[in-house]
This record gives sequence, C-alpha cells and structure tokens, in this order.
Amino acid sequence: MSHLTQEPNPNGYGMSLPDRRVDIELMRSRGFALIGGFCVLAAAAIAVGLAGSLDAALLLWGAGTTILLLLTVLMWRELVHEDERKARRIRDRDFRYRQTLALLPEGVVILRDDNQIEWLNDMALRHLGFTPDVVGKPLFDVLHDERLRQWMLTRDYKAPFVTEPEGTNFILEVAAVAPDARHTMIVTRDVTEGRRLEEVRRDFVANVSHELRTPLTVISGFLDLEKDDDGANREVLAYHRSLMREQTKRMRMLLDDLLTLSRLENEDEGSTDEPDVVAMPKLVEDVVREGKALSMGKHDFLVEIEDVSLVGFADELRSAAMNLVSNAVRYTPEGGSITVRWGRYGTGSCFSVTDTGIGIDAKHIPRLTERFYRVDKGRSRATGGTGLGLAIVKHILRHNGGTLAIESTPGKGSTFSMRFPEARTFSKF
Repeated sequence: MSHLTQEPNPNGYGMSLPDRRVDIELMRSRGFALIGGFCVLAAAAIAVGLAGSLDAALLLWGAGTTILLLLTVLMWRELVHEDERKARRIRDRDFRYRQTLALLPEGVVILRDDNQIEWLNDMALRHLGFTPDVVGKPLFDVLHDERLRQWMLTRDYKAPFVTEPEGTNFILEVAAVAPDARHTMIVTRDVTEGRRLEEVRRDFVANVSHELRTPLTVISGFLDLEKDDDGANREVLAYHRSLMREQTKRMRMLLDDLLTLSRLENEDEGSTDEPDVVAMPKLVEDVVREGKALSMGKHDFLVEIEDVSLVGFADELRSAAMNLVSNAVRYTPEGGSITVRWGRYGTGSCFSVTDTGIGIDAKHIPRLTERFYRVDKGRSRATGGTGLGLAIVKHILRHNGGTLAIESTPGKGSTFSMRFPEARTFSKF
C-alpha cells in the first residue's frame, strides 16, 4: 500500500488560480451589494425621519438592518460551505492524483521547498532504498547516493541523471521538475532492461561484423592475388579456391543461422501455428544417424530411446537436437563417446546428449545461450561453429514449451538436456 497523505497540497495539486479569482470576484460583488443595501436603507430612514415620522424611521432602520444582517449571515454561511466544498474537492483531487502516481511504474517523490519529503510512492522506496518513515525528513538526510545528491544540489534539471545505486542491481534514470515555487517532484525510472538490450544490440552488430569480416577478407585477398598473379600454377589456384569455397560456406551457415534465429524470435512474440504430435523415437534415430555421419567413425555412440511422443514442431525439434549432437561431435576428441537419450523424465520427458569431451567451466554455463558467446573462440572457429547454435536451441525450446539444462565438468565432459513438461509429453502404455 502506498504512503498517501490525506492533507491537501494547496499549491502543487490544489485549487487553480482561475478558481481563486472567481471566489474573489464573488466576495467583492456580494460585499458591494450589502454596502449598497445599507446605503439605500440609511437614505430611506433619513428621508422618513425628515418627513416628520421619527418612529417610522426608527422602525424602518431596525427592520432593514435586521434583514441586512440576516442576509450577511446567510451569505457568510454560503461562503463557508462553498469553501468547505472546494477544500473537499481539492483533497479528493489531490488524493486521486497521488493514487495515480502511486500506480505508476516509475518512482515519484514530492519535496517541499525546504527539501523535506512530503510524499513518495512504493516504487520510489525501492529505487532509492528508502523506508516509509522518511516522509517528513529532509531528502539529503536519507539520500545516500553521493552522485545523485550532488546532482540534486546543482538544481540543473534540464537533462535526466543516470546512476547505479550502491547495493542494487539496476540502473536508474532520475528526472526532476519544479511544478511550482514551493515543490519539487523527483521521478525515477528503472532503465536496466533497456540498457541491457541496447548493449546486446551493440554486441550483436559488432559480432556479426567480426564474423563476416574474416571470410570476406580471405576471399578478397585470394581474388586480389589471382588478379595480380596471372601465372599462378593450377594447384595453388585450386587450393585458394577451395579455401574461398570454405569461407563462402561459413558465411552462408552464419546467415542461415541468423535468419533462423530471427524467425524464432518472431515466433516467441506470437505464433499462430498449431503444434503437432511428433514421433520422437524416429526423429532421434535420424539425428543420431546424421551425428554418426558427421563423426565419420571417430566416436562411439550409445543410444537409449523410449517410445514417447511429444507435442511440438518437428522441424524445430530436429534442428535443436541436431545442434546438441553436432556440438558433442565437434568438442569431443577422437575416440571419445557420445550418449544420446530420449524418454521419460519425472512427469515429463527429456532429450539429452552426454559426451566425454573437453567440458566447460561453471562460470561460462549461464552465458552459453548468448549469441556468439564462445568459451574458446579459437577452438570454436576451428570446429566450424557460428556461435549461434545454443541461442537457436534456447528459442526453439521456448517455442516448444521446453527448457535447456547444462551440466559439465572440465576435462570430463558435458550433458545438454532438453526437458519438456507433462502437458507436452505422452506415451503408449
């Protein structure tokens, strides 16, 4: 619950200046009316007295002043009631404004002209590390972010201020405005996700540029060499062209993976395709057959398959499974073994690939599904990977209702598992 004050704020969120002008004009006109009535009554009483009827003049004066007094009392009461109604409307309006501010995803702090905290919402408490009892205290007594303190003291609020509060894991963008001479409003916004996405975009562009630059440099260099050396022998030309074909193939693989990743990301945002029942035993057998062909007899394969089917998208699941198997082949030394399993796992199901390869240090595991992230860049390029395989697997599993689990021990091997919930799994009994 937000810490809303019930007291009205007469300047920041109170009655507007046009309302005040209307009240002043109304009071002035009623005052003139009463003065005018009193003058008319006095003139009438004097006229009656001069006409020789003193008793009638006194009676007229007494009755008239009584009536004017009653009118004054009535008008006063009406003004008092009107002030009360307006004060109530001001309080209600102020309360509604602050309720709205309390629901904002941004933090909001309202300061008085002496920098005392008049009000703040729950998000501001979280962003600035405050507790509810800071209301009524000077801001600079409770604000511990020194850089933010210095920025507030400058009162130069033309541009937002960005800070990373100590002891938190988010980045804040802070803006301040002065809605009137007696109040300042501080607005805080968590921009952590936006900054992270911006960093991912920058890294992505840099990585794609780097991945494409190498093969393009190789191809361009060999073409220039052939142009400048017309007398090169056929064997050298054939070797150069084989390297160019290899680099062209590498670029094509990279672009294919980028297009696949882009398509999967679009599906993450909302796909209208309906999943089918996938015969996983047949799919796993096909993937193992391709894995053996890729291995060319350099590894021993152990296969364990249960008769369990899956609700999903067959082409995507085949691509993800092949990614894991091909990774195991590339990173397992010759003579090692690769175990492929498919079957029940708890109440759901699981496809796993276990190898006896080089293994992965624990610090790298959380980042393996990032685009272009490589544990050993030199080795990864030597084995022909694009650095997008596990990112593709992650998005495929998201689209098919599964999750990726990774277990690894350096020097002993790794296990990559695609796990699916019970709702996606069924088998014949």
